[in-house]
Amino acid sequence: MNIFNKLSSAVRAGMKSFRSQAYEGATHGNRGRNWIAPNIGPNGALNSSLQTLRNRSRQAYRNNPWLERGLEKNVTNEVGIGITPIFISDNTEFNAACEKWWPEWVASSDAEGALNFYGQLVQAVRARRVSGECFIRRRLRPASWGLAIPFQLQIIEADHVPLDLNERRVNGNRIIAGKEFNKRGKLVAYWMFPEHPQDNPQSINRAIRIPANEVIHHYLPLRPGQVRGEPDIVQALLRAKHYDSYEDAELVRKETRAPFTGFLQKEYTAEDDWKFDPLTGEPVGDGDVPEINAEPGTIITGTLGESLTLFDGDNTGQGYSDYQRQQLLAIAAGAKSLDVLVSGDWSKINDRIYRAQVGEYRREIQMAQEHLCIHQICERVGRWFTDFGVLNNKLSAPNYSANIEDYNSRDWSPHRWPHIHPTQDIAAIRSELELDLTSLEAEAAKRSKKASIIQRENVKARARKRDLEAEFDLTGEETDGVV
Repeated sequence: MNIFNKLSSAVRAGMKSFRSQAYEGATHGNRGRNWIAPNIGPNGALNSSLQTLRNRSRQAYRNNPWLERGLEKNVTNEVGIGITPIFISDNTEFNAACEKWWPEWVASSDAEGALNFYGQLVQAVRARRVSGECFIRRRLRPASWGLAIPFQLQIIEADHVPLDLNERRVNGNRIIAGKEFNKRGKLVAYWMFPEHPQDNPQSINRAIRIPANEVIHHYLPLRPGQVRGEPDIVQALLRAKHYDSYEDAELVRKETRAPFTGFLQKEYTAEDDWKFDPLTGEPVGDGDVPEINAEPGTIITGTLGESLTLFDGDNTGQGYSDYQRQQLLAIAAGAKSLDVLVSGDWSKINDRIYRAQVGEYRREIQMAQEHLCIHQICERVGRWFTDFGVLNNKLSAPNYSANIEDYNSRDWSPHRWPHIHPTQDIAAIRSELELDLTSLEAEAAKRSKKASIIQRENVKARARKRDLEAEFDLTGEETDGVV
């Protein structure tokens, strides 16, 4: 019996050892001894470090050219000149009214009057990528302001919502990092400082409660339950900082060495020879060591016992360019951008490699467009536009409350990317249309227009051309191939 017990214990110990070694990444042996991986929740991991990450990310954006370029290229590709709505409800008259009033609201959307809506979209996306998040507050305006659709948007930096505001309210609601949730976990309010806490730290700045339906929180929740957003470049911050410091030190080293060409050395035979000039025999004073200034092309001759050692100048060592490229690749990866967009170095890129790279890059940008920019901002703003347009009789919508989803049917069209190879790309679109793999409406939407509008414009242009030809008696004449 004891033998069986011993065998059973040995088997259990063996199984336990086997299970603990099933994943090499979970080993606690020599290879993983110094690997510190704390078990911490999404908000505990981020919120305690977010202010430092945010400050360093902003400082890097202001001063580091590589990270600034990577972030700005991501913003440019995500928003472009704007993400525009195409109204597609079943009520064509309602769609036409929306198309009439939308441009007017776009022009007056900014509460500060500095940007239009698409400019605010760029500002919000840049804040999300640089600072991790931003808030957009809806501001209602009185009729006396003369706005066709009486509301505007205010872009608010993340600092306005305090990270250290964490408490349980008397009604049972819980505030986590400035966001208030009810007992069922629904977001019900934001707590915001009226003024930026770093712009006027001496003023009395108490957080006020803003209902959640008046605020858009633009951020990427990477982990379930994460209530605040982290900057895009957290993985690249430390590397970019050290690389920039190294490059700066190398530049200073070259600058300080540039005035010196070489070293002139004299050979002495006696112990006190260095005290006398070898040509004149006169004593040498204790002043500064003389320097030789030579013009370009000068041939320098020395006296007996003198030898000249030239410095190696701009020699930075073998593999320096490869080292630079590797660091920029890592920084670009941390900035979630393409290395050629960050560095501007296209010397090792051909069109096929670029097509493969830009396809993956654009897929990631499209994901951000659809899940963050359009879902979080554009759709919420579009709903506000429709609601207040109907309330103020700018948009006629019979039975609006009963058909609210149909009236709020719209497609958002991001700014179209330019063709990499226009001839091949257009031919491919034409083939897809012929094979019913896409539609004219879908392709027109990529240009932020309706196919029906494009066709109507083309028909009008042809009719106008025919009328002009008839007016000037050019019908049937040669036009040298000009259409």
